[in-house]
Amino acid sequence: MRPEEEFKKIAGDIKIIANAAEKEMYSHDIGDVPHIMTKTFFQTQPDFVVQPQNVDEIRKILAFAHEKKISVIPRGAASWGFGGVIPTKGGIVIDLSPLRRILTLDKKNKTITVEAGARWSDIDILAKKDDLCLMSYPSSKFSTVAGWISTGGYGINSYRYGHISKQIVSMTVVTPLGKVMKLTPSDPDFSWFISTEGTCGIIYDVTLKLRDLPKSSYAHIFYFLTDKDAFYFIEQAARQKTAANVIRFVDANHMRETNEIMHANVFKEEAGVLVEFSNPGDEQNFLDLVKKFGNYEQSPGYAATYLWNERLFGMKAKRLGPTLLASEVILPISASAKFIEKAKKLGSNYGVEICIDSYILDQTKALIMTTFLCDSRKLKYYFHMPLVSMLTQTAVSMGAQPYGLGIWNAAFVNHLYTKDHQSQFNAYKATVDPYGIMNPGKFLRVNSKFMNIPALAFHPLFFGLSMRLLILLSPIIGRIATLLFGRDKKVDSLDLELSTHACAKCGNCIAVCPAYLVTRNEALTAKGKVALAKKLIAGETVTPEEAATAFMCMHCRACEEICQTNLDLMTLWDALERRLEANFGRPDDRIKEFLKTVDGSKEYWDMVERNS
Repeated sequence: MRPEEEFKKIAGDIKIIANAAEKEMYSHDIGDVPHIMTKTFFQTQPDFVVQPQNVDEIRKILAFAHEKKISVIPRGAASWGFGGVIPTKGGIVIDLSPLRRILTLDKKNKTITVEAGARWSDIDILAKKDDLCLMSYPSSKFSTVAGWISTGGYGINSYRYGHISKQIVSMTVVTPLGKVMKLTPSDPDFSWFISTEGTCGIIYDVTLKLRDLPKSSYAHIFYFLTDKDAFYFIEQAARQKTAANVIRFVDANHMRETNEIMHANVFKEEAGVLVEFSNPGDEQNFLDLVKKFGNYEQSPGYAATYLWNERLFGMKAKRLGPTLLASEVILPISASAKFIEKAKKLGSNYGVEICIDSYILDQTKALIMTTFLCDSRKLKYYFHMPLVSMLTQTAVSMGAQPYGLGIWNAAFVNHLYTKDHQSQFNAYKATVDPYGIMNPGKFLRVNSKFMNIPALAFHPLFFGLSMRLLILLSPIIGRIATLLFGRDKKVDSLDLELSTHACAKCGNCIAVCPAYLVTRNEALTAKGKVALAKKLIAGETVTPEEAATAFMCMHCRACEEICQTNLDLMTLWDALERRLEANFGRPDDRIKEFLKTVDGSKEYWDMVERNS
């Protein structure tokens, strides 16, 4: 008997997803990794997916998994691209994204308690009604709270408020053995659930600190001739403990791409430093301080405001690609300019333009995201993918830490954790997860199919030697690849096929989709329909059931308004529905029933009220 059939006998009200097409949605994250790679190394298709609604249901799932010795993979919005939520040997995916209720808001104590799948945007919308707001948050504001706690924790406003762990009052977790614990930062177990990517258990709810809602925002961009000049400015500002919320570095290439996306010359195409404040006093103190550093050219106020407001759409450049690859590291500020110089040289060897976006974390560290455009449909993509790890290898050789591990960064584990810390982690995991069922085959050590032989490619020693060799040979290999396959050109406009590839798979659309709110089926969302359109274009088999789901849509434009890459989704849906109707007919009765269900949904009208 298959695992999902056995579990159905005890599932009760737990929603189970066992349809092959729907399970495929849970076999990847936002990373553009060719199937030939993931399928060779891992069993990425889960046995089944569950969507629990409370702690007791989570405990029931874990008890079943423990009894059957089957893997469990916690999953939020899957908006991180390094494989943290990809199954490595099938198992049960616990989809926590529907667990998004905001449980309590304590205005007096400035705290809020939310479920694991709550979106940062939901918190902000509700908190602002009581003149409160988030302290820090990720660049993907439609990611889940537990997801960011589990994978990263640094982002916007981290310069002022620090890592997200500093803003947690308490959180409820469930261990693989079913033990429910309410942890505070003073508890010894607390740290084992921060940035450990769901390997020690499941975060169920979190209580966070909030801050008073600022009356306004004051943003400035300072331009510099070189990246080195910009980071010298940043070092001086950080050393003075500037009372900014954000200090952000954006290089000239990033400024150029932003102009191209806007079809306007709003930004000077030089290195820029964006600084943002919450009150005019802090702003004026900084401007007075800057005068002591020297004379620096500033952008017009509207340009600084635009770049600040665009902070949540970091993947918009993907529409020029249509693929965007990225390396993320935490690097000493003092080494950042030198790393950027090396990164750009490495990129030029492969015929790609490296763009840099960096958030300063404190007086000494910067979170640096290195991105470049390419095209996953072309053979040259197999040369571009290793470039991500080569960039990370270059950074760690200069004292950097990888920003998370997952699968694809697991070889850099020794640059993130000491051997002693790894031993302590393994000892703790052995006590809470004795059978190793929780998110196995990644993080500290990659496990794969075929007697674990493919996983040797991710061994730190072998991987490090390979990357150093590739870096050394990059002027030759990169040039040969460019001669054979040419340079990828930026996309001027998006047709139907390019639109499906330009989709960032970020999950923003899921957070605002009425159809998903009612059905909890990702296939009905923009993300799901883009995946369906890809199958159609590729000539793959589409079932009548898959075709019918594409019509379960309110055409409310919410997905289009929040799209990371500004895709013309309404036009895409019209084209998709025409193709499907020609092949399968239009399911009018199901459409009417769907609209009736949405109209009668309390959750739907709560969403309307919350966003009004």
